[in-house]
Formats: sequence, structure tokens, C-alpha cells
Amino acid sequence: MAPSPHGPVTLSHPTTWNFDIDRYLNPFVPAPRWHLVPRPIAHMLGYRDRPPKPIGNIVVALWSLLGAFCGVALIASVSKRVPSFEARDATAIIGSFGAAAVIEFGAIESPFAQPRNAILSQVIACFFGVGISKLFALDPRAEAYTELGGALACALTTAVMILTNTTHPPAGATALLAVTHSETVAIGWFLFPVMLLGVTLMQAAAVVLNNIQRRYPLYWWTSHPLSPSREDAEKASQKETPSVGSHYEDSLTDVPRRLIVERGDISVPDGVLLSAEEREVLERISERI
Repeated sequence: MAPSPHGPVTLSHPTTWNFDIDRYLNPFVPAPRWHLVPRPIAHMLGYRDRPPKPIGNIVVALWSLLGAFCGVALIASVSKRVPSFEARDATAIIGSFGAAAVIEFGAIESPFAQPRNAILSQVIACFFGVGISKLFALDPRAEAYTELGGALACALTTAVMILTNTTHPPAGATALLAVTHSETVAIGWFLFPVMLLGVTLMQAAAVVLNNIQRRYPLYWWTSHPLSPSREDAEKASQKETPSVGSHYEDSLTDVPRRLIVERGDISVPDGVLLSAEEREVLERISERI
């Protein structure tokens, strides 16, 4: 960022309450070493030597159409052929997978579409949805207020997803259905394997189809720094200037993540979502350069 002709720009932020779970988890999560993975496999998992070429929205729409169809059809077909699902009458596809297909094939650059969000959010939703459903079942009088139980399950899931950086809108639907939809309520705790199988199949379809002309995922855990491997740490200690992007999971493209502010222009890396307030601050800085 270039200095202002009037001197350095100092940003003051009001005191806020903020909990960043990645601050505590990321030092223990090893950075992926994609260069050791066979290139075809690494490519299918999102690794690129260079950013993919841009394609028009018509091509994106066609791949989204094919991806959503294959993802939902795959879940529905496999679920019907699992004996334990059939024994518990759990072969019906959960409605939230329709919303997940839209995000994971039509908005693949969104943080909401990344694997961590897609998988962990559904685990959180199952926990609160089924848990609250079981609590309401303890009192027959509570059956008249299941809509409140569904609202509570959705609200708790939303709050925990925000605190764990795993926001994924379809999980809110899962939590709601687990309390208010009779067929889903009947599944009970078996909803966990039902959702985990569906999420796994959806992710398998996404990494295959989304990487033909596009790139998915942008990252598997987070776009922020991760713990370097022992070998990487040793190499960095032997160099006078360590590599800027080597410890970032977003080094899938071997390009360091930088937010660039120039006069009249702001460049934001893929996977970074700015709030309206943050963008306004950056635009003011851009005008003063």
C-alpha cells in the first residue's frame, strides 16, 4: 500500500468483541504440500500452477446445471441402495442438499462453498436439530410448539457456524427440518450418517466436475496462514528471506495472497469476503493515495 502524500494513514478501530477460532486452531493444522501429490490428483483437489483462465457465465451456468444434477442424483441414488438407510426409512433425500448443490456448483468461489464449511456446518446442524427434537419429544405438550423448536435449532446452528467460521446456509435448513419435518424427525440421531454420506458424495462430485474448467476448492481448511511442516520450517530458517506464501493454504496457486489498494482500484484475493464497512475504509484510502 503506497503512503499518502500527507503522511502515513492510521486506521483506528472501535473496541469490538471478536472470537476467532482459527487463531487457536491454525497453528496446529499443517499446511498442505500439494507439490508432493501427483499432478492429476492435485489438480482435481484444487491445486494450480497458475490461476485458471476466466470463462463466461454461460459456461458457468452449463457446468452448474450438470454439477447440481449429478450431485443431487448421486446422493438420491446411493441413499436408496444403503440397507441401513432403507431399514430406517431414511432413503428420502434431505431438502437442504438442493440448496447445497446451488452453492457448491454455482457459487464455488464463495467461502460458504468450501469443504470445511460444507462438512462441519452439517455436523453442527445435526447436533442442534436432533438434540432439540429429542428434548421436545420428552414433553407431549411441546409438540404444539415444534415451529419454535425449529427456529431455535436454526438460530443456534447459525450462531455456532459464525463462531467456528463454518457458515453454510443449507445447514440452517437441515437444523430446521430435523425438528419440524416428521420424516426427518423419525430418523433421529441416524441423521448424522445420512448427512455425512450426502455431504461426502456432493463433495466428490464437486471436486471432479468443478475442476474441469474451473477451480474448486479455493482452500480446504482456511485461506489464512497454517502451521508449516518441519521441512518447510528448516528451509525457511536457512534463507535470509522466507517465502511469503509457503505457509498459506491458498498457495494452491503458488501465488501469495495480497490485498492491493491503488489509486481508484482495490484488488481483493479470491475467497476473501469484505464487509461493507471494510470496503468503505479501503475505498477512502484508495481515494487519498
